[in-house]
Amino acid sequence: TVSRKRSITRLVSEDARDTVRALAGTDAYVHARRRRQRIERVFGHLKRNLGLRTLKLRGLAGAAEVFTMAAAAYNLQLLARQAAPA
Repeated sequence: TVSRKRSITRLVSEDARDTVRALAGTDAYVHARRRRQRIERVFGHLKRNLGLRTLKLRGLAGAAEVFTMAAAAYNLQLLARQAAPA
């Protein structure tokens, strides 16, 4: 450029972004990504198919109870699918 002052601006969070970009190629990241996808698939199923968008009980104990029952229902569906003849 013909300007006197030449500079490249860098965001404050760019160091953190560089660190994350470096970690993104590691085997541990790939493993964690697969694990997150598997877990998010379960949450999506619970919300979409079992209607677990809102909780009917109050407090952490109530939420834990509702989620435990929904997870048990999901596991029973998986077992039924595996036991069914193909």
